[in-house]
Amino acid sequence: MPIELLAPARDRACGEIAINAGADAVYMGAPRFGARRNAANSVADIGLMVEYAHRYQSRVYVALNTVLLERELEEAVALLHQLHEVGVDGAVIQDLGLLDADLPPIPLIASTQTHAHSVGKVQFLEAAGFSRVILARELSTGEMAQIRAHTKIELEAFVHGALCVSYSGQCYLSHAIGGRSANRGECAQPCRKRFSLVDGQDRVHANAHLLSMKDLNRIRVLGDLLDAGITSFKIEGRLKDEAYVANTVAAYRRALDDCLEARHMPGCTDRITFAFTPDLDVTFHRGYVEGFAQGNAAMASLDTPKAMGIPVGTAMGRKGNTVVINATEQLFPGDGLCFLSPEGNLAGTSVQSVLENVIVDSVIVDSVIVVNDATGIVSGTTLHRNHSQQFHLAVKKGVQRKVPVRMQLEAVEAGLLLIVEDSTGNRGTSLLSGPLESPRNQELAETRWKTQLEKTGVTEFVCDGVELGDARVPFVPVAAMNDLRRRGLDALREARLLSIPTLAKGEKRPVPCLPETLDSTHNITNSKAEQLHRRFGAKQIAQGPEAGAPIAAARVMISKYCLRRELGACLLLPSGKNLPTDLHLVTEDGKENLRLHFDCEACRMHVIRDK
Repeated sequence: MPIELLAPARDRACGEIAINAGADAVYMGAPRFGARRNAANSVADIGLMVEYAHRYQSRVYVALNTVLLERELEEAVALLHQLHEVGVDGAVIQDLGLLDADLPPIPLIASTQTHAHSVGKVQFLEAAGFSRVILARELSTGEMAQIRAHTKIELEAFVHGALCVSYSGQCYLSHAIGGRSANRGECAQPCRKRFSLVDGQDRVHANAHLLSMKDLNRIRVLGDLLDAGITSFKIEGRLKDEAYVANTVAAYRRALDDCLEARHMPGCTDRITFAFTPDLDVTFHRGYVEGFAQGNAAMASLDTPKAMGIPVGTAMGRKGNTVVINATEQLFPGDGLCFLSPEGNLAGTSVQSVLENVIVDSVIVDSVIVVNDATGIVSGTTLHRNHSQQFHLAVKKGVQRKVPVRMQLEAVEAGLLLIVEDSTGNRGTSLLSGPLESPRNQELAETRWKTQLEKTGVTEFVCDGVELGDARVPFVPVAAMNDLRRRGLDALREARLLSIPTLAKGEKRPVPCLPETLDSTHNITNSKAEQLHRRFGAKQIAQGPEAGAPIAAARVMISKYCLRRELGACLLLPSGKNLPTDLHLVTEDGKENLRLHFDCEACRMHVIRDK
């Protein structure tokens, strides 16, 4: 499989714009059993997405990545058969029970919910029969390289988008608090709420969104990931809109191709044009981090779990809804603004109009805006733009992707042969049978032939040139030329469909490699999953919480993110004395009190819900 840029698709419209922007593959939710319940798609729409993607030799993966209860296995298997029939290129799953079911020959991708965080875990997933593993977001490039050195399976890694504070698949906070399980696609994201950090004496040491992570952005380290052996570069965002998808894919397409070119590796050869300039700061993000390999870099978005965008100026004063600002960016009507109120709460408004050369206190000022609601804006307030009207309008003008082809006419015994070839060597041919009439004006005939053959119209192709060679082109009606071109492109299209890169089918090698005792964090919720784990050496198996079992050790979260380190009080450093060791997280309403345990040897934080 060549190197792949993988994009999210909330729906078919997002999927098509992702392909247009240069994605080698998209992933989208199935009608049921997806970890993003609000991003489900019908089988019919998925089939149409497959047809569109395959025109560009791109692939479509479908997510059925929740754990399955016993009664759901039969429906999930039937759904996978339907998806195979419409041509999907792979299925992303979490529940290993499906590996023991009667599945169609569809490649399986181990979801990040399987918690593929170590060499041993990836080796197990490879032996279980997966074609690809999505690695845990917490891994450094060095750890990825180590996994690559000890496995042969394809490796997929997240490069952009939202970060969960917990190891994926190991978070039971939403399930414990409100019965909405992340492993069932129902996460309520309680980690994004505001918490107070309280010690055993009820002293408050911090009050903020203490578990809300910034977003991942690895665009500067794509080369390191390539060198570590990553095959698929994944952008998160199955709930994001078309502007986010277009912008993010476009930015990563350019950056990834630069890295591939520097390593003399093939990148995207299609011709992609944008009506906008890709800029990752313009669309949704909570601030960026490159991941856990950054040492002591701040990981949390403490002020707000929402996207604030980029700073655009500071309020100098206001009267009603008219605000004078010291602008650092040009603003436009329709722009969305947000800011922190004097009380520290996030507020938002929108620009209604931008005024020029306004006189304020006998002074002409350049930056005056009228907003929808200026409540909370005071002198000194920093304004951020979290919606750029100009950018969204530019995205709506479209992204276009074309497949360059070259055409050649050859005289053959049966008539005139048209050869249409793309940049990767795929060919299609069509024949114009004789006898053929010679033209009165050969030069004019050649011009007409070139003009007609170059007209690829609304197809996915664009002609980069026509070679007539030694063939003396005949005189034929324009309709005959068009028909020859159309049949040649159709033949090339068929050849390209046959050469779409595919995931290798996984090979099952059940060798004992699991501990004899498995606790509930292995998320085993049906008999087939239990059966598979027993074949790999497990003997005592606890059911997952979604099947009614208690959460192991009441630990609702395990995280590589450490709140002590975030606050500059790591216990392995002298600064650790700045905070007591008996710490709890308390919600604003006081209903939840979560105990923190710091496993310094493993550099992990455990969140425990005792009640």
